Amino acid sequence: MKKLRKKIILAAFLSVTAVFLLTLVLVMTALSTGAFARADQVTQLIDSNDGKIPMKGKYDNLKEEDRVFLYNYDEESPFRFRYFVVNYNGDSYSVDVEHIAAVDESAAKQMAAEVVAENDSETGNYDYFRYRKSEETNRVIFLDISDELDNIWAILIIMSIVSAAFVILITVVFYFASNRVVRPFEENSRMQKQFITDASHELKTPIAIISANAEVLAYKDGENEWINNITTQVARISGLIDELLTLNRLEEIDTNVNVEPVNLSNIVTEISGEFAEIFASKNARLDFEIDADVILNGNSDQLRRLSSVLIENASKYVTENGEAKVALRKGARHTTLSVFNSCELDESVDYSNLFERFYRPDSSRASKTGGHGVGLSIAKRIVTLHNGTIEAVPENGGLCFKATISNRLKPGRKKSQEKNK
Repeated sequence: MKKLRKKIILAAFLSVTAVFLLTLVLVMTALSTGAFARADQVTQLIDSNDGKIPMKGKYDNLKEEDRVFLYNYDEESPFRFRYFVVNYNGDSYSVDVEHIAAVDESAAKQMAAEVVAENDSETGNYDYFRYRKSEETNRVIFLDISDELDNIWAILIIMSIVSAAFVILITVVFYFASNRVVRPFEENSRMQKQFITDASHELKTPIAIISANAEVLAYKDGENEWINNITTQVARISGLIDELLTLNRLEEIDTNVNVEPVNLSNIVTEISGEFAEIFASKNARLDFEIDADVILNGNSDQLRRLSSVLIENASKYVTENGEAKVALRKGARHTTLSVFNSCELDESVDYSNLFERFYRPDSSRASKTGGHGVGLSIAKRIVTLHNGTIEAVPENGGLCFKATISNRLKPGRKKSQEKNK
């Protein structure tokens, strides 16, 4: 449940951050668009008034379409704007820098020449100026909008700081609140695991009695088809219960209980030898490509179970007179255990579902081979606990299971999730 809690907190953090970032973008876009729109109206007003800002009385006499609607125009308005005007005729420029002190005639001519030569748009930005190029009047007007840009940046900085503070505050609040959110799921998970454990132990007693009675009947009356069926199904149910208990124990572990140096080459070789007779009974060739002395940090029992599940799976489903191959390769970061067996592939099957609990693509076939659909789930859980991945890949007329295990686990004894509560 710790992982679930972390995911909830991360989701909340990312969601709140995304909302605030989107808000910042929208606010900055709105402020910038408004600032440019107001500046364009002012440069339009200057252009229509022969390169000058009109006084209040003259402004009031202008046509409605020539007025600046985004400003409250009063007697002080003509003195609030810093601008300069450049009239051009070919390569000849006349400059009016009377209303700005930061730009001299030489700089004004250079700026106007660049705008005339390089910019096709009527309006645009040049550093902290908003310009308007009028081809009708052969005039370029530059309006200083540095104050508005500074205000926008100040708003951006303030909003960024406030947003960051809110993100941190909301994340901290959600960190403490998430414990209450996760608690029902945690309790439900605990009850499910407890139910599986209790039910499995309760089932063992009647199964043992049925098995004992079947043996007595076989001893007294001799073996027959019905007694053999009872014995076979009892064995299958017992195996399923054992696998459920194993899977239940694995899910209770946050990380590997005991991580120590393990010689995986010896484990894989030993497990392969245990199933050699099964492959031989099907006249299937079993090949090995196992690197010598592949030693990595992991849980010995779990890695032995992983090897057993994959090799046993191959022995069950390998075709008559087919082939199987067990390969173990150690890389720089991961060790890969590959188990291939020839089989009939079904294009309609999504082989990634093989690792889902109780999934069996062919129920009749699974019944014949004794599969429960749990073993590969256990294998996936073991690989996950070893910071690795597992996949089923159809290839060369068969199916290959590839499990990668991290080489970077640190040795030591870890506490179970239950103890970490």
